Amino acid sequence: MAVYRPVRNRFDQVAKQIGQEALGPSGVTVASEEISPETQHADLRHEPNPERGAERARLGLLGRLASVPCLLEIYGHAPNGEEFRACLAKHIAFWQQRARKARAQGKKHKETPPPPEAPLDPFLWVIAAGAPSVLLDEIDVRTAPDWPEGVYFFGGKVLRVGVVVASALPRDRASLLVRLMAAGPLLKPALEDLAALPVDAHERGVAEEILVSLRHALEKKPSRTPEEEELFMTMQGSWENEREMGRAEQAAEALLTVLEARGIAVSDASRQRILAQKDRARLRSWLAKAAVAASVNEILDAQS
Repeated sequence: MAVYRPVRNRFDQVAKQIGQEALGPSGVTVASEEISPETQHADLRHEPNPERGAERARLGLLGRLASVPCLLEIYGHAPNGEEFRACLAKHIAFWQQRARKARAQGKKHKETPPPPEAPLDPFLWVIAAGAPSVLLDEIDVRTAPDWPEGVYFFGGKVLRVGVVVASALPRDRASLLVRLMAAGPLLKPALEDLAALPVDAHERGVAEEILVSLRHALEKKPSRTPEEEELFMTMQGSWENEREMGRAEQAAEALLTVLEARGIAVSDASRQRILAQKDRARLRSWLAKAAVAASVNEILDAQS
């Protein structure tokens, strides 16, 4: 890993965007955080707001990782020793930076009593799409019984480092945002899992617009890498179709809500017709008519 790498590639940027979108409501979250004394950039820095635990709980494993002040470094491959050492260098620099800041604040407010609890030491999370087998053996990682398979710890209280091997995580909803961020070969199944969630799922709200923006950017590229081409084709297929169907379902539910609020009776047949409609333009037209129509038949049977 280079010392300075604001963007390794498009997938690195997507990982930062998803992480920032997901973690932002639960605390201060900074992408490409500059770490002193030498200029270094962490993929994500997160300072959790203790009052936003419910927001973090909605994020599954990502919320657990971010329950303490931390840096998150994300790789779409298995990082090597040099990359891991670069992560450690940033982590130690960040730790020292926080210590200097705490000392400065202590001197500034030395007349005031100390806080009831010392600030938590920061954690480093290295999220990797693939398993760095040799690296994991060399640094003597350990597992923890209350964490899922694929999560390892290193350094104890001295370093506070965790390695998340996304390919070894259970393929469940709790790990979905982490698997999306890791990308690499995990991206296609993660997109399939995202599409399978309910339309109003929090994970879809976090990631969908970011991923669609990426697909549009890839569409305009004159040439794409094999990894970019695979993502483009995956999103052009079932995932984006599911997304459009989900939006149509939302529009249909909105129409039924308006009709109910206006006291307009809706027969079972009309309800089924509305819910079966997947043309969002038609649904928008029906929704506009619902504001003034006297009956559901006046809406559904009207000429376009």
